[in-house]
Amino acid sequence: MLQEKRVEGLLKKLADMGLEQVLIRDPKLIWYYTEGSYRVNDRATILYISKNNGVKMINNSVHPDQPLGIPFVDHPDGTDVCAEIAKIVDKTKPLGFDAEYPAKWVLPLKNMGACTDLVLASRALDLQLSYKDEKEQQLMREASKMNDRVMAKVRGLIEEGISERELAGKIRQLFLEEKGEGPWVIVAFGESTSEIHHAPSPDIRLKAGDPILIDMGSPLKNYHSDMTRTFFWKSVTDRQRLVYETVLKANREAEKAVRCGMPCEDIDKVARDIITEAGFGQYFGHRLGHYIGIYLHDPGDVNVGNKDTTHPGMCFSIEPGIYLPGEFGVRIEDLVIVQEDGAEILNSDNKELEILGI
Repeated sequence: MLQEKRVEGLLKKLADMGLEQVLIRDPKLIWYYTEGSYRVNDRATILYISKNNGVKMINNSVHPDQPLGIPFVDHPDGTDVCAEIAKIVDKTKPLGFDAEYPAKWVLPLKNMGACTDLVLASRALDLQLSYKDEKEQQLMREASKMNDRVMAKVRGLIEEGISERELAGKIRQLFLEEKGEGPWVIVAFGESTSEIHHAPSPDIRLKAGDPILIDMGSPLKNYHSDMTRTFFWKSVTDRQRLVYETVLKANREAEKAVRCGMPCEDIDKVARDIITEAGFGQYFGHRLGHYIGIYLHDPGDVNVGNKDTTHPGMCFSIEPGIYLPGEFGVRIEDLVIVQEDGAEILNSDNKELEILGI
C-alpha cells in the first residue's frame, strides 16, 4: 500500500529543490513508496508522485496491477510510454526523475513539451531515504540481530586449513537458514586482510598466526545488515594487537560521539584522528561509514566533505580500518541508528580482541 508519510516527506524535500513532481523508475524506490514489487526490464513501470496530481503508476499491461491504493495508468506493448506520461504530468512545471530513470524515456518528454524542464531529483530522493521511520528502524534491528546470530556461529566454522572461499560458502548457508535474502560475504586470511575489499580465494587457507577478517550481511524483509569483525588464529603479535586496539578505540569513540545535528564529516574526524595519532593515518584509506537501508549502500556516507547533519532515524555504518600493505589489516564495523540522545548500536557481537583455535 502507498506509504503516505514517505510521500509527504519526499514532496517537502522536492519543494526545497523547486520541484512539485517526480518520476521514479528504480524498483527499490517504487517498493519504498508503495510496497509493490516490480523488476526492471525493457517495459515501463514508473511511479509518478506529484503535489497537485497525486500518485500514479505508469504500468505496462503485461505487468498485473497491484492493490496499492493508487491509480494505474496501463498501456500495452507498442504504445509510446512518454506520450502516456505526458497525459498525466503538469506541463507547466519542471519534472524530476531518479538516477535510474533511462534516457530513452527522459529526453522525449521535453521534446514533446511535457514539462518546462527535466531535473535530476536524486538529492530529494536520497534525503528521504535517510529518514527511517519506526517500522524501518525495527526492520534494521531485526536484520542486524540476524547478523549477530550468524556471526556467533561463524566462530565454530573456523578451522585450520579451511579456505577463504569454503568459509564464505558456509557463512552464506547460515544466512539462508536464517531466511536472509541474498547474503554476501568477504572472508580474508593473513596478508589478504590488508585488502579493503578482498575476494575470497579457494587457494588461501588458514594457518597459525593469521588474522581473519569477515565482513558480511544480508537483507531481511528488504532491509540490509552489515558487520565486520577481525579475529586472530592461534596467536597474535604485539603489532597486530596495537593495530586492533587502535581500530577498536576509533570504532567506539566514533559511536560515542554521534549526536543529532552533527555533521557527518565530524564523526569521520573522530575516528580518523585516533588512527592518525597512533601513526596509522595513511593506512585508513576509506570513508568511516555509509548510509544503509533498502540498499546495502544507501546514497550518502560518513566521510570528509559530507556536511549533511545527522537526524533521528538516520542509519549508517561505523567501520574504521587500518590496512598495512604486505602485512595485515583490521576492520571493525557496526551499524547505528541516530536517536535523540545519541547512537543506538545495532550490533551486539563481541568486539574485544579474540584469539581463536586455542
